[in-house]
Amino acid sequence: MAAFRLRLLPRVIIGLAAVALLPLALAPFIIDLNRDAMTSQVLRTHAVAARSAAARVEAAIGAVRGPAEALARNPLLAADPRGPDARNLLAGVLQAQPELAGIAVLAEDGQEAIRVQSRSRAELVGQALEAVKQGPLAFVRTDGGDALRFDAPIAGDRGLNVRVVAEATALGIIMQPEELGQEADMLLSDGRGDVVAASRDGISLASFPAELVSAGQSGRASGAVRAAGGRVLGAFAPVPGTPWFVLSRQPAEVAEAVARDVRRQLFLAVAAALLLAVAISALAWRFLVRPLREMARVQRRLAGFSSGKARPGTEIGELRDALGLLERQIKDREAIGAVFVGRYQVVSFLGAGAMGSVFRGWDPKLQRPVALKTIRLHEEERFERESVSQLLHEAVTAARFSHPNIVAVYDVEDAPQAAFIALEFVDGVSLQRYLRNRSLPSAQAMPLGLAVARGLAAAHAHGVVHRDVKPGNVLLGRDGSIKVTDFGIAGAVSTASHTESVFGTPGYLPPEVLKGGRYDEKGDLFAVGVVLYECLTGLLPFPGRTSQEILAATMRREPQPLRLRVPGVPLDVESLIMGLLAPRPEERVPATAEALARRLEAIVAANGWTWEPEISLTDSDDPDVEPLHASLHPLTGYTPDTPTVRRQGSA
Repeated sequence: MAAFRLRLLPRVIIGLAAVALLPLALAPFIIDLNRDAMTSQVLRTHAVAARSAAARVEAAIGAVRGPAEALARNPLLAADPRGPDARNLLAGVLQAQPELAGIAVLAEDGQEAIRVQSRSRAELVGQALEAVKQGPLAFVRTDGGDALRFDAPIAGDRGLNVRVVAEATALGIIMQPEELGQEADMLLSDGRGDVVAASRDGISLASFPAELVSAGQSGRASGAVRAAGGRVLGAFAPVPGTPWFVLSRQPAEVAEAVARDVRRQLFLAVAAALLLAVAISALAWRFLVRPLREMARVQRRLAGFSSGKARPGTEIGELRDALGLLERQIKDREAIGAVFVGRYQVVSFLGAGAMGSVFRGWDPKLQRPVALKTIRLHEEERFERESVSQLLHEAVTAARFSHPNIVAVYDVEDAPQAAFIALEFVDGVSLQRYLRNRSLPSAQAMPLGLAVARGLAAAHAHGVVHRDVKPGNVLLGRDGSIKVTDFGIAGAVSTASHTESVFGTPGYLPPEVLKGGRYDEKGDLFAVGVVLYECLTGLLPFPGRTSQEILAATMRREPQPLRLRVPGVPLDVESLIMGLLAPRPEERVPATAEALARRLEAIVAANGWTWEPEISLTDSDDPDVEPLHASLHPLTGYTPDTPTVRRQGSA
């Protein structure tokens, strides 16, 4: 008799309950035995708060120090501090940085050579400039409020100084960190015994423990201490580059209160965990256990096992059987590595298209990976030999030119049972997969469009029209490369003797082709506009629930303006894309792929945009989208009396 085994769901319930109850059982002992740990946590919180406050004070000082030092290096002030150029310079800096209240240039004897100031803060600036303080950095209390002042010597031997003044109200806000709570105090000292800012009025250095003040004045690295015989917890942190320092303190009794709060919150958390365990168990049954049972049952049936019940045990045992089957299937697939197509070794299967299959291959002669696109031949097909002949001819044509943004054609062969083309292998994903769960900002879409336009311009210069520009035919390499694929192949299919069908992808075909017109270079430009529109919005400019609706929208509707879908899109980007989507080919701007590349290059250069993709494994492991190097496919589901999908001749 088989041993008793719990099914998966009871195991999940028991495990979740144990996880929830174990902390509840141990919590009182852990908290009682680790009160010092709670105190240490409070000390760490103070240390972090003090360091954070010191960093924010440093940033506030930098807002004054930075402009002062930059002006001190400017040759205009050294040449003529009273001249109009110097005045315009100071006024420009003051206007550009509204947090500054005033700027002055002082001679060695303290006389002002020039001053610019905000009218509303004239009193604060005047008193701050006249206050006698030592050192380049000073904190000044004025009738108009607190001020920060910084002096920087002007380059040269004239004894001139730039003095910049700003309001210091932000320092008081910095001294009130929320993470310390109401029982804690914090102050900022200038290192000379004066308090610059504090969390409450009336706080002085004398009210802090002497050892804590001494640690702050030492200027050493920040830290936390237990002072006043352990009755006070506190921290100190120096402000880098200054004698200033930050102190914080808190009564030690607060740590005990924190421990009690933690105990109470822990009990509440465990109760919530128990409720969550019940909810997770219900969800586990619906979304985990039941699908696992169904998957194991399907795997057993596909493997030819008995359709009856699985062996006694758990869902895990059933899944183990299914995984064993999967392992055998993988080993069978690995046998593909022994297959050769021509001189190329077949490494793995990438996907299947309408015309054949695509494999990852290896060229043992040149020691490089390739993509092998095979073409199936069947005697019952009316025009298979003519189609393959034209396809191979177009592949040879595409191989005559090379471009970094075009997938290179390495080899082509017409074998008795299957023709194949050896292409450059791109280690990455298609743009279609990359856009699966995202849209792109202009800073990414425009560099991508530039690469596509450059590839098309090179092809058009050699008389090759793509005819199926779409995200599935744009490959994104993990090395940052962008390449257009299926050159020539689309052309070969579209120029085949079977001219009654339109070959392409609904949504990317231009209106003139759907109306029976000729597909030329401007058709590729229209498709580029669709791709860029989709990159920015995540939607096609001519939407529809079916192919027929998409084609009808392409011929009869104007696309919704890009700015309505993507607020804030740059005007030059919107103008470019909407110009490419013009319904009449003669109205499309730019008119050529070369002109489009120049236009995109100017936009990208003006904004400093670069292509920086984030290609993850999830982008390439999605089985629900077409594979890399997918073949072109004809539009299907149309009757002979549908004029919008018929051709009157070759393109």
